[in-house]
Amino acid sequence: MSSAVAQIVIAAGPDINSDGIVTWGVKNIIPIVLLFIGIGIIAGARKGQMSQNAMTVTNVLLGCVVIAGAALFFGFADNIASFVFAKS
Repeated sequence: MSSAVAQIVIAAGPDINSDGIVTWGVKNIIPIVLLFIGIGIIAGARKGQMSQNAMTVTNVLLGCVVIAGAALFFGFADNIASFVFAKS
């Protein structure tokens, strides 16, 4: 009896669609995080810490590049995997 139930569950397979969650995060969470980073940089510049702000801006830009690379891999993961692991 339990093997029949297991086969039905395996055949049905959960199908999770996370596109809506990812879209919501990109539209809502990332701009808020960037807002707080910008406010922090402006607050630091007000105190006269320009060299520290330059390093912070550089780190933020590097972080944005990493996020963009992750988004690129997220969007084109199937194509990249099929290219890398293609059978010749």
